Amino acid sequence: MYAAKGKGYLDKQYQSEKKMCYIRTPPELWTTLNDEFNFTLDTCASDKNHLCDTYFTETTDGLRQDWGTHTAYVHPMYDRNLPKWVVKCYERAERKEGTSVMLLPASTHTVYFHKYIWKNPHCEIRFLPCPHRDGKAGWYMATDDGDVSASVGYIRPLMVLVWT
Repeated sequence: MYAAKGKGYLDKQYQSEKKMCYIRTPPELWTTLNDEFNFTLDTCASDKNHLCDTYFTETTDGLRQDWGTHTAYVHPMYDRNLPKWVVKCYERAERKEGTSVMLLPASTHTVYFHKYIWKNPHCEIRFLPCPHRDGKAGWYMATDDGDVSASVGYIRPLMVLVWT
């Protein structure tokens, strides 16, 4: 996931900012999920911020790769390609190739939610409560340099999808 360095995703310069960095899963959420699933593949990472020893970057393109039987962690950029990641996890679950766990915005109004996620017996939906820290609501993300900042994060609801 990308964010403008030092900017929240609602910042007006977000789309035109030239200096970008990856933002990662909130550390406390990663720990909880990894303890449960013991991930072996990070499908949407960079060389600086990968969370597993085996990972794909923007260059190696996890959408085009075979994930094998890995237990895959999928935290894609929240852009126009997001539905493609959902379809990849959906198809992988249909073929029973392994577990995929996704972190996504809880966008229940989207076509991909209703077509691939909702009422799918191979997909468990976990809506995440919005944490509150120091009087502020939202998930704080770690950037590729390891910083966790209230200026880089999500205020929208999130969900974890477990595809099996």
